[in-house]
Amino acid sequence: MSVPWPTRLLERDNSWAVLVGTSRHESPPSNLPDIPQASTSVDDLAGALAGRHGLFTEERVITVRDPSGVDEVLSALDKVAGQKPDVVLFYYVGHGMYTSLDRDSRKELFLALSGSIDDQAEAVRTGLPIGSVFSRLRYLRARQSVVVLDCCFAGRALDDPGVGDVHVLCATGRTSLALYELDERHTGFTGSLLRLFEKGIPDGPQYLDLHTVFQHLSVVLPTTPSAASPESNGCLPRPRQRTTDQRGSLALVRNPAFGTARTLEGLTARAEFARRVAALGEDPLIDPGDQRMLLAHAAELFAAISVDTAAVHGLPEVSCRVPAE
Repeated sequence: MSVPWPTRLLERDNSWAVLVGTSRHESPPSNLPDIPQASTSVDDLAGALAGRHGLFTEERVITVRDPSGVDEVLSALDKVAGQKPDVVLFYYVGHGMYTSLDRDSRKELFLALSGSIDDQAEAVRTGLPIGSVFSRLRYLRARQSVVVLDCCFAGRALDDPGVGDVHVLCATGRTSLALYELDERHTGFTGSLLRLFEKGIPDGPQYLDLHTVFQHLSVVLPTTPSAASPESNGCLPRPRQRTTDQRGSLALVRNPAFGTARTLEGLTARAEFARRVAALGEDPLIDPGDQRMLLAHAAELFAAISVDTAAVHGLPEVSCRVPAE
């Protein structure tokens, strides 16, 4: 029996979450379409982080909806200043833009505000540069900072020189679009994250740490069909992350499905996840080495489900090994 690496629990009375969502755009001047799901995504994530399974207190979850200027976002982070916080979580959902400050420099990620204009020159003037968020987080000097970005081109934040030791979880890569459907309550990424927080992982740890969240979403997102997907496989984009040392062991919520691995509901959920792992392993767009790894992992998951099902129903264990020739 393997012993999992210990999970880091945040200090509940000294940890903060700042959740920002831009759902409406002033048109003109903005040329960006509204994202109604951004507002409900912020509301429901706040409820999950400070709810029955969340590890944050309600009074330390700050929400900012439809900010019109950079100061509205940064001043929300400033409310944490002087608190010597343990953990600060920054979350953004809305449009992402990227452009360069000059012709020869790298392209930077800008978070859209209500009046942002998605144009090479205007994005710099009307958007929030992700570097400003990282800079403000450094100023707060939390023991650990986490940034979760649900926007187009979010992966560009991974290249920002100010990222430092911040754990960054992105809904998309550097050139990918974040997806949402008009008839859904949440965006594709945040909806999957909230379902994970609500349903949990039956054979997972007691607390859902950042590493477990990323591994789960890395399977669920690219195997979830989306009518808005421009990709050939018609699914949500794969998430990206950047982390250092043991920062991925930080937990944000309790696992509501902990200890249910052998129940009917738990076995069903495990089988569905194993099916998704196998489907991802057959994706021709994935590196062949990763394909083999995923298919091998799917086989291990199905074998464990078989063993647990047999144990629950008192059946003889069936060997899944391939006999040697």
